Amino acid sequence: MSRLVSALFHDWGPFGSLPGVEDFAVVDHHSELQKGDILIVHGGADISPALYNKKVSSYTWAKEVPSRQDRIEFDLMKRACELEAPIIGICRGGQMLCALAGGYLIQHVNNHGGGHNVRTNEGRIIRVNSLHHQMMQPGNAKHELIAWADERRSDVYYDEDNLVEVDIEPEYIYFPDVKGFAIQWHPEMMDGDAEANQYLLKDIGERLSV
Repeated sequence: MSRLVSALFHDWGPFGSLPGVEDFAVVDHHSELQKGDILIVHGGADISPALYNKKVSSYTWAKEVPSRQDRIEFDLMKRACELEAPIIGICRGGQMLCALAGGYLIQHVNNHGGGHNVRTNEGRIIRVNSLHHQMMQPGNAKHELIAWADERRSDVYYDEDNLVEVDIEPEYIYFPDVKGFAIQWHPEMMDGDAEANQYLLKDIGERLSV
């Protein structure tokens, strides 16, 4: 039996249907995380660039010092790694997961509000929603890029306050060293039987069963 655990209560979205999930919990401290749990970290405000060793851009709403939520959720992620517990990161949570694994964020992109298509590494085209202005960059972190924007949507990419070139806009990344599933879109805002949600359940379920 697995618990699906979060620091804040949100709609669990499709992930309550993952194989083996039979209980749910909202925790206040990383010490409450148990072996066998699956940690889920949801969307929200920008994370502090201190978590990925960058300076604060004038385009981000985060501070140089990590917020209380940053600290709680990052500590939960680190504890999950110690327990070898899987981590599912949604939007902000996916970005924090990218930072945990050794990647970083592009601190501002545009045109990522609304729906668009992603292309998977199997060649499938899937419709997802989009609600973010920052973007995961795995950099040198060990990862598998599973899905990306089928067509680039942004025409600006700010790393700190510097405009940079980006070829691919990641949407779903697996970080094996931290058993982390970083998802840029919001599955909890989509219908449970949406193709994107069924795809996630199948992919995550299969990786967790190995």
